[in-house]
Amino acid sequence: MLPKGARFLNNKGEDFMLKYSPKFGAKADPHYNTRGMICEVRAGNGPILFDCSKMSAEDVETMRPRAGWMGLNDKKLRAMGMDFFAQKLEWMPQVRHTYGGIVADLDGATAIKGLYAAGLARNPDPGVYMGGWATCITATTGYSAGEAAARFVEGHDAVPFDKAYAADRLNGILRYLGRDGIAPKDVIADMREVMSAPDVALMKTGRGLSRGLDRVAEVRGEFLPELGARDAHELAKLFEATSTVLLTDLCLTAALARKESRAGHYREDYPQRDNANWLKWIEQRQVDGRHELHTVPVPLDDYPVKPYRYYMDNFTWPEPPRAD
Repeated sequence: MLPKGARFLNNKGEDFMLKYSPKFGAKADPHYNTRGMICEVRAGNGPILFDCSKMSAEDVETMRPRAGWMGLNDKKLRAMGMDFFAQKLEWMPQVRHTYGGIVADLDGATAIKGLYAAGLARNPDPGVYMGGWATCITATTGYSAGEAAARFVEGHDAVPFDKAYAADRLNGILRYLGRDGIAPKDVIADMREVMSAPDVALMKTGRGLSRGLDRVAEVRGEFLPELGARDAHELAKLFEATSTVLLTDLCLTAALARKESRAGHYREDYPQRDNANWLKWIEQRQVDGRHELHTVPVPLDDYPVKPYRYYMDNFTWPEPPRAD
């Protein structure tokens, strides 16, 4: 709606994103709008409001949802006296997801022989920019990974089924079933709380990321061994909880290691882009039960089209607050 005249306003009625980017204003990636909101609230200019009053009646009529879950939301909100298009409504940003994923080649082959990754397991989410949300990336990577997996299997003799190994693995999973203990949902909620802290999710700091990692270590050491599952549904959630703890650890570790700001990754203690030291990817793996992190330079020399400008340079942010 922003290109049609909708605006984010501070409590003074100012279209505040124009201060941070005269070129784009609020017609920017969500990371940047959210950053601007935080700067305004810190300056005492909150809350943030969303205002559609500058939109034409024709655009409002076109964009008002009529069906599906969006239409249902609009209907229920209006029944509560909240009209998204007719009022200035307080806006609260949310964390959608964090970028990362399994390292794989163009065919989806991973470091584990025979394991192929596609779609959001690779996590190159095109969002709205390529259209169709993640449909195109899922279709293309799924197609290539599926073909590569078929080629891998073709010509291989049948692998004998190791019943003893399977039974041992199954027993390791089922031992949690029917055991009283900490509910998996509580661990997942704890990790959400860790990741949603402002100095972890949005305006990262070394102090915030380190605090989050300390909490992850505490949960892994004290809570995970005490998990229990009353039924098969909770058993599935139990392994979702352990995976969530692992992924939270990986995200925080990578963010703490990257001592610069780049695109949606913003470190208040390292607010500038650092191509000399950080034009590289961060990879993490488990080796002999130990967590290892290393970096891989971005192979710009191999790119037929080389980047020469950066979207982030269209924005200027105030100096971060000084640490106590």
